[in-house]
Amino acid sequence: MYSDLPVVYAVGETYQIMFYVAQDAYAWIKIGDSVFDDAVCGNLRSAVGMRRITVPQKTLDAAGGYTLCLERIGKRKCYRTAQKGVTERAFSFRPVPDSGTVRAYMVGDAHGDGARTIAAAKAFGAFDFLIVNGDMSESVDQNSFSVAHNVAAALTGGEKPVVYARGNHENRGATAECLPDYAPVQDGQTYYTFRLGGIWGVVLDCGEDKPDDHPEYGGSARFHAFRLAQTDYLRRVIANAKAEFDAPDVTHRICVVHADFPRVQEPPFDIERALYQSWCNLLSEMRVEVIAAAHLHRYQILHPGDIDLRLSVPCPLVVGTEKKNDRIGGTGFTFSPDGIETQFTFSTGEVLPAVRL
Repeated sequence: MYSDLPVVYAVGETYQIMFYVAQDAYAWIKIGDSVFDDAVCGNLRSAVGMRRITVPQKTLDAAGGYTLCLERIGKRKCYRTAQKGVTERAFSFRPVPDSGTVRAYMVGDAHGDGARTIAAAKAFGAFDFLIVNGDMSESVDQNSFSVAHNVAAALTGGEKPVVYARGNHENRGATAECLPDYAPVQDGQTYYTFRLGGIWGVVLDCGEDKPDDHPEYGGSARFHAFRLAQTDYLRRVIANAKAEFDAPDVTHRICVVHADFPRVQEPPFDIERALYQSWCNLLSEMRVEVIAAAHLHRYQILHPGDIDLRLSVPCPLVVGTEKKNDRIGGTGFTFSPDGIETQFTFSTGEVLPAVRL
């Protein structure tokens, strides 16, 4: 079952407000005097399922709140569909500060265990934005996507921004191809840049972690071409630097990606060395300060030159989610004028000392 709370995802210069509608209904968002909806070629959507309404980031940041409006309908007809009244639910919204100290928390690798994932985040305390870094579930059916949504909804209440990166396990199962209907995308793709206050970021998506022809995928994988497209995308971002990572008010630059692709990998996981090195080179041009990854189910901070890195990286690699039989863990990030600190926390309530990168 999906939470009835919305999730506000940061994508480019917009927020994608996503929420699940359990009955046939029209939906729209009010921000001050402005109204935003999910109409398709002039037709309001009405079917049960996940909805996405995109709003300008500056508009919501300035307003500090929004109202989610739902109008239940009867069976949609060719003539005179019955409208059953509008319900409204107001949410405050807290944009990420433009300067000073900013706190973020990264969850991931829940593999269906939302409750302990939430507990790990709560051990970190208050934060300004959430990172959901993949492998929240496999894609068995549409209900599988509820794990990521419900964790984000529970931790933010629809009042804080969320950054989402797809994991490799979201590519497993009958509804993997449907994930873009349940997660933030830009131009239909699961890679994009974002701005939250003074923090600029790029989300990458490695897809699967073995060669496309590996029998585990049953012929479904086409991720080499998908990665090549991201390489071209990164070059376009660099060409647009003044509006992206080189904007005058950017204070920190980060990369969020599920797979820890710069690490030493053993076969059959040792894929795309040349391509992934090109990504590292491009991230260097962007002056990225940290690569925030997951995937390994354990904690590790690797610095340029470390023996466990197979690639030349421009910054520390933080592998920051854990899943064991007795606990789940995630990573808090504190961005300040002096740099970046990380802090690992656990569903048991344990909090490790902060580490300055």
